Amino acid sequence: MTIELAGANVVVAANQFNPTVFSQLWLVRNGLLAEEDFGPGFLFSQAVVQLATPQFLLLVVPSQLQFTPSEQIQAQQGLIIEKVGRIVERLPHTPYVAIGLNFVWHLRDEHTRIEELSRDLFFKNDSDLYRRFDTQDARFGAYLSRNFLGCRLKLDVKPISLDESGHDEMQRLQFAFNFHRDLGDGAEEALRRIQEMLGRWDEARAESMQIVESLQRGA
Repeated sequence: MTIELAGANVVVAANQFNPTVFSQLWLVRNGLLAEEDFGPGFLFSQAVVQLATPQFLLLVVPSQLQFTPSEQIQAQQGLIIEKVGRIVERLPHTPYVAIGLNFVWHLRDEHTRIEELSRDLFFKNDSDLYRRFDTQDARFGAYLSRNFLGCRLKLDVKPISLDESGHDEMQRLQFAFNFHRDLGDGAEEALRRIQEMLGRWDEARAESMQIVESLQRGA
């Protein structure tokens, strides 16, 4: 089996972000970008702001802020604390409601079809429900959750295809991890909890990787 990280980001949800705040001038004045950083791939409007830099992608819409560090950045946690932490500090009156650290891993086995792989991992012989799906073309997944790092770890596993060809080599088992924390009432407490979660990026990533690797090892 082989595993690969297909995506990772931080999402801060709010009752109402104001994307127009994230102007070029505001970003420069608050040390989030330098003047020479602006270029193609940047979008500024009343409804959405999108920034694409060599270090990160930032998307702001009224319901949330999404920050995606570049895979090439070694110290991702430091970058996240520096950028996302600074944004929420500069916008303390934004009604933040939740934060999520998200990691998507893909698992595949070059010698095993996705139907067989998902069956080996998730099929339950003693379940009437599963027996109704006991066919050669059936595929299986799972949803699991538990408390971890002061948040709720939610894991959704399902078979996917990277394109519409249906070829076996494009099939994967997708493990979507969401480390979710509600922020509660009060701006000061919300900011504290956001900063705390940003500082747990490395721990959350390591936990998600270890879970997927345990399947790779056959544990």
